[in-house]
Order: sequence, then structure tokens, then C-alpha cells
Amino acid sequence: MTEPDDDLKARARQHVEQLPAETALGNADPAGGVADDPQVLDQAAREEGEQRSQ
Repeated sequence: MTEPDDDLKARARQHVEQLPAETALGNADPAGGVADDPQVLDQAAREEGEQRSQ
């Protein structure tokens, strides 16, 4: 018979293995993130900042 703690650890390990990698690491993006090129996003943010400062 297994100890209750052993069963709990096994269930927790199984649960974590089923999570997406970013969630398992603790840095999930609740908005879902984007698959776009980050350089394009950075450039757009700079341009938007320039437009607002004028």
C-alpha cells in the first residue's frame, strides 16, 4: 500500500507533466500571447511612442 503523500506527489507530478511548458514554469500569458515576430512588435511600439510624443 502506498503512503498518502506518495500518491499525492505522483498525482501532482502527472498534473504538471500535462501542463504546457510555459504554465509549468509559472510564466503563462493569460492573454494567450502572440506568434508574431517580436522585432516587428518592438518596432511598432517605438513608432507608436514617437507618434504620441509629437
